Order: sequence, then C-alpha cells, then structure tokens
Amino acid sequence: MRPISIFVVVVAIAIAVTVLTYVRKWRLREEYSLLWLLLAAVMVLLATFEGITVWIAARLDVVYAPSIIFFIALAFVAAMLFHYSLEISRLSDQSRRLAQELSLLRARIERAGQLLPPSGGSSERPLTEGES
Repeated sequence: MRPISIFVVVVAIAIAVTVLTYVRKWRLREEYSLLWLLLAAVMVLLATFEGITVWIAARLDVVYAPSIIFFIALAFVAAMLFHYSLEISRLSDQSRRLAQELSLLRARIERAGQLLPPSGGSSERPLTEGES
C-alpha cells in the first residue's frame, strides 16, 4: 500500500472517530453523521482497493490515480457545503419570519393590555395603613 493510501485511511478513520464523538455528545445529528461516515467508508474502500481507484482514474484519464480519492472527498465536501448553505438560508428566513410574528404578537398584547383594567381587575386604589 502506498503512503498516500495509508494517509487517506488514517484521515478517514479520524473523520469517523470525530463524527462518532460528536454524535455521542449530541452535537451532531444522526442524519448528517451518516453522510460523513459514508464518506469515510468510501475513502477507506478506495484507498485499500487500489484497483478501483486505478480503474476510475483510467476511465477519467487521470495520471495519478490516488488523486481521485481527494477529488471525490472534495466533491463531497462541496456538496455538503452547498447543502448547509441551503439550510442556513432556510433557517435565516424562518428566524426572520418568527421575529416578525413575535413583534406582531407583542403589539397585540400591548394593545389588549391598554384596553384591560389594571391588574387585579379592580379599578380601586389599594388601602393604606390608616384606612379601613
């Protein structure tokens, strides 16, 4: 096995261990962890079975076959970044919409509070110590 293949396997194992650690600490959702674990598995598969990498490289006319592994990883990370950009945009829109709804609800509560008598439902002033 070439040194670059060993390096890829080590990086893939590091990715898998990191993902599992964050899932255990509840800092990464399972749905995203599966994608990262799949990436690590594909990287190990391509690094250990060089025939697959050589075959893909020959089909794509790539001179240095292990670079296919890095290209696949880079394409995967780019796809994940695009997915996260979509998710951030969706969450940003949702936050703005929720802030607007909150402002409208606060305005309604303030208007309703002006129509109601002061707290306690009584318009009388409280009695002081000397009064009965």
